[in-house]
Amino acid sequence: MRLELSAPIVEVTVYPDRAQVTRRGSVEAPEAGEHEVTLAQLPRTLAQDSLRVSGRGAAGAQLLGVDLGEEYHAAPPEEQTQALQTEIDRLTRAVATLDQRLSLLEQQRGWLKTLGEYAARGLAYGLIRGAAQADDPERIFAIARDESERLTTLTLDTQAERQGVVRELEARKRELEAIRGGSPDRFQATIRVRAASAGLMSFDVSYLVYNAGWAPRYDARVDTEAAKVQLSQQAQVRQWSGEEWAGMQLTVSTARPSAAVALPDEAPVWYLEQRPPMQPRVFASAMRAPRAKGSGDESAPFAAMAGMTLEQQDAVADMAMVNADFENAGAAQIFRVAGEIRIPSDGQPHTVGIGDDELPARLEYVADPSVAEGAHLRAVTLNATGHALPAGPLHVFHSGAAGDEYVGETTLAATAEGAQLKLYLGVNDNITVKRELVERDTDRGSLLQGGVRRTTVGYRVTLANRTDAPQRVILQDRLPISKHERIKVKPLELRPQPTSQTKLDQLTWELQLAPGEERKIEWRFLVESPADLDFIGMPS
Repeated sequence: MRLELSAPIVEVTVYPDRAQVTRRGSVEAPEAGEHEVTLAQLPRTLAQDSLRVSGRGAAGAQLLGVDLGEEYHAAPPEEQTQALQTEIDRLTRAVATLDQRLSLLEQQRGWLKTLGEYAARGLAYGLIRGAAQADDPERIFAIARDESERLTTLTLDTQAERQGVVRELEARKRELEAIRGGSPDRFQATIRVRAASAGLMSFDVSYLVYNAGWAPRYDARVDTEAAKVQLSQQAQVRQWSGEEWAGMQLTVSTARPSAAVALPDEAPVWYLEQRPPMQPRVFASAMRAPRAKGSGDESAPFAAMAGMTLEQQDAVADMAMVNADFENAGAAQIFRVAGEIRIPSDGQPHTVGIGDDELPARLEYVADPSVAEGAHLRAVTLNATGHALPAGPLHVFHSGAAGDEYVGETTLAATAEGAQLKLYLGVNDNITVKRELVERDTDRGSLLQGGVRRTTVGYRVTLANRTDAPQRVILQDRLPISKHERIKVKPLELRPQPTSQTKLDQLTWELQLAPGEERKIEWRFLVESPADLDFIGMPS
């Protein structure tokens, strides 16, 4: 016997590059024996080999198998696409109506022209015979002018209205095309079961769709006075599978199903070979994002409190983001989003919150003028969120008395649970950093000196704290490293001595600057090379 199953979507687990959809429903078996239970209108985008079915029923019931077949529809079956098609039909009729109106207006302009020609000839004949008054031409021309202006205004208004309707029609067509992927056809699952007796049978049907995914996104709100960072974690979910996800449990997972690969039995061979000539490295200058202020009065966020009593104002608080339920599942992390979620099949990002954590941090400024301008505020903390943080864009806000100010966007690197977390939170223009080349002298040498070219180079970095509080500033710079055996680099002076220096001569100074204090760091080095050896990397 053939039975039809209604199984709405109850859960969706979204991975970075796909999603698993679970539907659940039940059907009444009228008698014992074998039955075919059909579930229709499954999306065309599902991965056919991913279909899985589980079921429950009276004792002795058995699942015999599941088949997947194609359905063909004269029109898309989804409610959303039907609504879009109805809107497209309405807009198409509106365009046709406006085209007819423009055609009638053009005809009226033709009639007016013909009428004017007849009136002009009749008026001329009347004036000759003395049957027309001297002011008749003015009255006739005024009537013709007024009617011509009216028709011109109606034509321009109608053309503008038509352009707006056409743009709306094209937008709806693009939306419909994106939703249904160019094909209204769907799949149908047929579940073969054997019932031991009459009774209710329930089924869970799951499948994968590839037209879906999610990406992490973060907001960091730094409070410099309290030395803490409020880290909000969100998931941006997109899907264009052809079916709407509504009223279901949404789960996002960091698992990467496509990352399971077969490894070779032995490690690959490791070869060393000559590197091709390196291109000069170009560093992009750091950009300061504009301060995002609300338009109008900056006290607008508090305007709604003006009519409240003191007790009511005390009860007002910022809305907290609801944390998702977190679960470690082997190598993957799973976040079950609170509430019933709706994600339409429009391919647009839909943001859901998955975590909100307050992290105490050590705040300091980092300057690396050879890479980027300015002193960059850095928060050093631990990832105490209880789970690893995948890499993603980080939007930075600074909290203040007037509310949060948007600073800019950077990137949060992938960080394991409990690991050190470094967040770069924008440039402070009140801590100035100036790097300058103060010395460059070259002695090309003579034959008596062995033809050795000696170049002395000196740099100075000036740091100044223009804030009203002491600041910890870390300066990073470096000495050059020779990659040629005939080029020698000899440090001459480092003043003051750096806090640390790596084997690759990367230099770090850790400084504490009082309000208004200015500090100079200088270093000099000598580069010796054959006079006939041309090389790159020296400052000009």
